[in-house]
Amino acid sequence: MRAQTIFFIFFFTSVAGLSQPAMPFLNGDNKILFERIEKKQTEFLDSVFISRTGIAREIINGRDYIQFYFRSQFNPILRFNETRSASVIFNGRRFEHIVLQYDTYTDQLIYTDNTLIFKDKVCQVALNNDNISSFSLFFGHDTLTFRYLRKDQDQGFNLKDGYYEVLSDGECKYIIKHVSTHYILNGKDEYSYSPASYVFIGNEYVQLGSKKKFIRLFGDLSDEIKHFIKIKKIKFHQADKMQITDILKFYESLETQIR
Repeated sequence: MRAQTIFFIFFFTSVAGLSQPAMPFLNGDNKILFERIEKKQTEFLDSVFISRTGIAREIINGRDYIQFYFRSQFNPILRFNETRSASVIFNGRRFEHIVLQYDTYTDQLIYTDNTLIFKDKVCQVALNNDNISSFSLFFGHDTLTFRYLRKDQDQGFNLKDGYYEVLSDGECKYIIKHVSTHYILNGKDEYSYSPASYVFIGNEYVQLGSKKKFIRLFGDLSDEIKHFIKIKKIKFHQADKMQITDILKFYESLETQIR
């Protein structure tokens, strides 16, 4: 509310200041005058935003984000009830210690500042993905790193363009698409969270399915991979991200030995 109050004070003082004889109306509809007022107001609000958030204006590049799920029992925001910090690489520059949230339904990265209120709303911006190289979400004992993958830029990428959590990015690649689907329950919009994992071993990304299908992906080294899973006592259908990553690293080590 303080920022909004300052805004109105600035607006009226700007009008008064620009209305003096030194700044005469330049045409009948006062177009130039009001363009100057609007520019000054924008510059002022930007300065307030930067001073309150400590973030350069370049990262606040997107559109207003509307919380469409406010009546839903199941929230599409990834791990919405967990405290987190975040960082983002935007136009090659890293911004740290900011609050970011990821909407798994709209596939949007949301910048949030709970201390900045404008027009009685907490500031939330859906950031444009064009200039975002990657972003990370830091939870208590877990870090999730995302990249926006595109068919026309990422070789061998055969999935839908979007944000993916990247767990392995070597010769073998391992990514997770965090996604929610929409459905109606008792007349209300609800969202079901159902992440999908993909590995790249060869020419394209393949979704993780059965253990048998997964092992076949390793071709002539399938027996070695099967043995590794056995001695490590990995229950494939219950395997976590680190266990899948370990399997891929083991395969890469075998490939290196062969070469």
